[in-house]
Amino acid sequence: MEGSQAYWLVLAIALGYEYGIKQWWGRRDSKAPEAVRYVRYRLIHLVLLSATGPLLFSDLHFSTWLALSVGLVILGSLELFFRYLSLRIQSATAVRLYQLNYLVPLSIAFFTHLIDFAPRFEYDYRLVFLLVFLAHPANSFIRWALDRDEPLPEHLTAFPPFEMLTGDRLTLTSETAAAISRGRPDQESGDQRAKVGRRIGTLERWLIVFLVASGNASSVGLVITAKSIVRYPQLGDREFAEYYLFGTLLSVVLALGSGFIVLGGL
Repeated sequence: MEGSQAYWLVLAIALGYEYGIKQWWGRRDSKAPEAVRYVRYRLIHLVLLSATGPLLFSDLHFSTWLALSVGLVILGSLELFFRYLSLRIQSATAVRLYQLNYLVPLSIAFFTHLIDFAPRFEYDYRLVFLLVFLAHPANSFIRWALDRDEPLPEHLTAFPPFEMLTGDRLTLTSETAAAISRGRPDQESGDQRAKVGRRIGTLERWLIVFLVASGNASSVGLVITAKSIVRYPQLGDREFAEYYLFGTLLSVVLALGSGFIVLGGL
């Protein structure tokens, strides 16, 4: 896939901060209103983006990078509108449109194509981008494909930032709320297992990309085999076995496909 090293680096930074900071900030326990927490989160996002450019690019005009950082923060904040639109549609029709969430990373990918700086360090930043993409963004795609996307927590069904956009609170029918929470573990232990499973999936995709990029594609089967051995006791459950097989194959295809597209053939 065509693209300068600067583009892959900027895109890796943009997606890394967009998803990485969100994961970290989402685990913080604060008594502040959700709207205030979200504004703080985006301010931290802007500060980190603004500070990163001068460290990684040599011919950087800070005003240009600051404008880029502001643009990326604004694009990321569009998630509020898309989430609001999706929930409005769900409340009226019970049809889930989780796919709208992917308009944000697609917009970021297009926007970063407009900027071209010279990286301060020589490196193949396509690999850096793949490591970022195959982490949180890829996990989001897999959850959607498995029909296990992560909706808003129950106590945030009426998400405060929506009030800033519309002036009202979003109320869902009981049927829609049940449809939104379908597939989401109810117990804390289930949530923890899901988080561990996502981390294992991320490491699996990273390892596959490194193996294939280094010319050891034949070893990819060992990764899948090792993962299957650990899961073997649970494979007697047909429903779990089908879920596990589909999720694993999708994860592998995503790693191989993105590596092929970004690296231009493996």
